[in-house]
Amino acid sequence: MNKKNLIANSPGILFCGILAIVIHFIFTQIETKVIDTLLTGLVIGVILKNFKVPLARFEKGVKFSGKHILEFAVMLMGASIFLPDLFDNGFKIFIIIVIGITGSMLISYIVGHKLLNLDKKLATLVGVGNSICGNSAVAVVAPIIKANSTQIGAAIGISAILGATQIILLPLLVPIFGLEDFQYGIVAGLSVYAVAQVVAASSIVSPLSADVATLVKLTRVILLAPLVLVLRFFFKSENEDLKENNSLKNILKFLPWFVIGFIILSILRSTKILSEDIGLDIRSFARFLFVLSMVAIGLTVDLKEIAKVGPKVVITIILIIIFMITLGIISSNFI
Repeated sequence: MNKKNLIANSPGILFCGILAIVIHFIFTQIETKVIDTLLTGLVIGVILKNFKVPLARFEKGVKFSGKHILEFAVMLMGASIFLPDLFDNGFKIFIIIVIGITGSMLISYIVGHKLLNLDKKLATLVGVGNSICGNSAVAVVAPIIKANSTQIGAAIGISAILGATQIILLPLLVPIFGLEDFQYGIVAGLSVYAVAQVVAASSIVSPLSADVATLVKLTRVILLAPLVLVLRFFFKSENEDLKENNSLKNILKFLPWFVIGFIILSILRSTKILSEDIGLDIRSFARFLFVLSMVAIGLTVDLKEIAKVGPKVVITIILIIIFMITLGIISSNFI
């Protein structure tokens, strides 16, 4: 970030940071499991946004915080993950993820495209975004299938709104179904839209849930590459003029910088180059950044947009979410 952008972003970052500090201070004074710092940050942001508090001067910094600081916090999570403790049942989890992605894409095509008459490209973007890794997946796949800006905006915007609601609602499944932390991590990792939203929705329950959910989600991210190749085949007749080198370039974009950083830090922790104490210290700092980012995300959520979103897209996404949650709950009992 250059000096000009730093100056432009600073007010918004500082505003979100101050709110995060206040939230952190309040929660050091009280003990409650009803609501946590991440959820509080999101709710406060949504309230400020929708009660028309004048925050225009903070807009650039808020957007920066909701994306880049959030991604940086996700990367730092890797420093506290000891992979040998989490991969005892790695192959079973991988199979569940593959089933989840396949099922989600089929729901998007059969329900969204065939039954609800969504455009094939929009249905594909909805399926990819909600079965893989959210906005990044949509951005990678869109040029490959030659989706237009309206289709991209609908897939990202509606999915992001519904994904944000999962941060609040998904933890309710724990008491309803009596889910253990490991089980909930699988459910959250399978069903939540974006990487950062996965971390937020799972961190509310426990650190173990967050670790499992993050690894499940990042496995979904990695599987974008083979999915892109499959989609390239199905859309080949419509995109004959798409150059092979451009296709390869888009495939290589599937692994964002923060995912690479997460993997590197988790390897350093797993090989004990980073000690457990250092890993936990980094995790604590990352959690503060998550609170800051949740405030920023809340400041971009317009509740009125929920009433405007396309009902066909909403129905398709909700069915995908229900499928993923059901798969997670059932399959976690066999792991």
